[in-house]
Amino acid sequence: MRSRSRFAIPLKAQRRLLLQHQKLKMRKLLVMVGAGVLVLLILGVSGATEKIGDKVVFYVRVLRLYSEAPDTKIAMPLPAVTKKQIADTWHAPRGTDRVHEGQDIFAPRGTPVCSATEGYVYNIGENNLGGQTVSVIGAGGRVYYYAHLDSYAPGLAEGDYVTTQNVLGYVGTTGNAQGTPPHLHFGIYTVSGAINPLPLLTDRALPANAKAKGTKGKAKQTIVNRRA
Repeated sequence: MRSRSRFAIPLKAQRRLLLQHQKLKMRKLLVMVGAGVLVLLILGVSGATEKIGDKVVFYVRVLRLYSEAPDTKIAMPLPAVTKKQIADTWHAPRGTDRVHEGQDIFAPRGTPVCSATEGYVYNIGENNLGGQTVSVIGAGGRVYYYAHLDSYAPGLAEGDYVTTQNVLGYVGTTGNAQGTPPHLHFGIYTVSGAINPLPLLTDRALPANAKAKGTKGKAKQTIVNRRA
């Protein structure tokens, strides 16, 4: 019981902060959409306002996603990996003050990471824990978080629309994964906090001509990079 209570307070605090953060992001989206529309009306649609217009369009699309029902099933981010191969590490202790809010999916360095859903690239950036990361916002406003990437897919940019066939980046060990076997940290965040991705993940159907063994052979057959 003691080991459990040790994480109870930090976890609740994390959830409260995340919920507040999501609400603030929603308000920010509404404010920015309104401000963007006002600016466009004042200045008129021209080359000078093209970037503002693109931002407004992006935020409108994101707001539309919030009104949709969240996906009940999502595709495996690493097409050659099956659900049975994932060791469930949801809420496993990480240090003394936090728990694991996601699933680690191990694969050779450089293995392509595909989007698990349709949606828009919400953020591309780097942080101490996740290293190089990509966040995709999907139906229901859920944010799908891909971390420890070795590199990003060429040409990938914030605001891009992606499907389950689009490559986001490549498996690596950036962030606090240095010194561990290469893997993808995959997380899902809702307005009420992180949820376990494992129950939602489904294996991808491999084409008939895919190799029976060998990660690289399978990956090449199943992954399509829209930037290619």
